[in-house]
Amino acid sequence: MEWDEYRDLIQSAGYRYNVPALFADADAFAAFCEDVLDPYDADEVDQVAGIDAIGFVPGAVLAWELDAGFVSVRKGGKLPIAEEHRISDSLVDYTGEEKTLELDTRMVDDGARTLLVDDWMETASQMTTALDLLERAGADVVGIAVLDVRGSAAPAGQPEASASGDAEENEVPLELDEEYGVHTIRPWHELGTPEREQ
Repeated sequence: MEWDEYRDLIQSAGYRYNVPALFADADAFAAFCEDVLDPYDADEVDQVAGIDAIGFVPGAVLAWELDAGFVSVRKGGKLPIAEEHRISDSLVDYTGEEKTLELDTRMVDDGARTLLVDDWMETASQMTTALDLLERAGADVVGIAVLDVRGSAAPAGQPEASASGDAEENEVPLELDEEYGVHTIRPWHELGTPEREQ
């Protein structure tokens, strides 16, 4: 499926795309899973990790498709486990708010080849925090898969500029791509701000 078709499904009235609308269309959801999985083979991935909350949806489906286990990277305070099994870290997300991600270390097999999945990568702070937690737990992260990556970091609460816009360029996704490989549906150099509904 082409990017324009995805974009039409997830268009919103705000400055963020409404990604869950994609999951409601059975054909589009199936195409998304196929497109995201394109570079990966079942014999190369042991576990798939998804980031709370939207990342759980494609993450769990991709894990099933790859015959792999699913690992949930949770928002802070959501894991009902003993502290000895919990690792966590704080971050400042794209809105400028501080939040925490946490992980049950028992869910990660030592050395497990792990594909990390989320719906979107903006400032990449959430992605880098999830990566750190997974690696601390013993995972071998072999790839990152998202619907799209924004090419620049915008002020909190503001739409991010296109790749040719005025916002400060965010190099983190490129660094992650060099180290882990970042697979997206839309080519990075076509990035832009969501069009608002009239």
